[in-house]
Amino acid sequence: MSRTITLCNVDRDFRSILLIGTAGDPPGWLAQGAPVGTSIVCRASVAEARAELERREVRLLLSPLRDDEGSDLALLIEGVVRQRYGVGVVGLASRLRGHPDDLLRLARSGVHALLFDEDRRASIVVRRTLIEASTRCRSQTFWGDVAPVTPERVRPIVAYGLRHSHEPLTVDAVARALGLHRKTLAERCSLSGSLPPQLMLGWCRLLAAAVLLEDRGRLVDHVALELYFASGTAFRNMLKRYTGLSPAELRAKGAITELSRRFRRALARVG
Repeated sequence: MSRTITLCNVDRDFRSILLIGTAGDPPGWLAQGAPVGTSIVCRASVAEARAELERREVRLLLSPLRDDEGSDLALLIEGVVRQRYGVGVVGLASRLRGHPDDLLRLARSGVHALLFDEDRRASIVVRRTLIEASTRCRSQTFWGDVAPVTPERVRPIVAYGLRHSHEPLTVDAVARALGLHRKTLAERCSLSGSLPPQLMLGWCRLLAAAVLLEDRGRLVDHVALELYFASGTAFRNMLKRYTGLSPAELRAKGAITELSRRFRRALARVG
C-alpha cells in the first residue's frame, strides 16, 4: 500500500516530491533531508508513478532504474526530463551493488543529479542533492532565456555557471573546469563586451537562489546556507547590490522570472 506524508502545514501551491520504488511511509533519509514543508509521495510501481504525475504537480522525482516489480523506469525518467517543465529528477543507485551498465543508463537518461545509497545516511548530502537537481533543472530554462543575449565567446561560461549555480562558484574554478586560464576567461568577457566573469557568475548564483525563494516557506537564511553564502546578510547584500531588491521584494515580483529578466537586461546593456 502506498502512502503520502506531509512534513508540516504548507501553502496549497507547494509542490511535492515523488519517490518511486517504495511503498508505505517515506524513508527516514528522505523525510530528514527534504526541505521542511515538502509533501512526499511514495509510489511502488511505474504505473502508480505515471498516475501520480498526471494527478498532482511534482517538483522533484526520485527514481531508481527499476521499480520493485523489476520494470525498467528509464523511459519514464527520460519522458519527465524532456517533457515536464520544472521537474528535477534524481536518479537513485548504489555504488557497491549497482551494475556499471545500469549506472551508465541512469546517467544517460538525463537525470539532473544522482543520489547513492551509501550517501543517504547524511541528511545534508540528501538536501544538497535535491537542491542540485532542482537548480540544474531550472537552469535549462534559464539558459533558453539567456542564451540569445549572451555573446558567443562567453556562452560556455554562462552555461557552466547556470549548471553549477548551486555551488560556490569562483572564477579560478570555472576557468579550470573549462580548460582555460583565469586571464583567458577575463579576456573573452572583455573582448565580447560582456560582464566581467565574477559578475556573470554572481548572477548565476542568484538565479539558483531564486529557485529556492520560489518556495515561500523557505527562510532566507536557509537559502543562504544551502547555497554556501557566508551568511543571510551576505546573501541579502549581494542581491541588493545586483538588483536593488530585498528577498521579500524579489519574491513579490516572482523570483525566477524577475531574476532572469534582470540578468538578460544586464547582459544586453553591457553588450
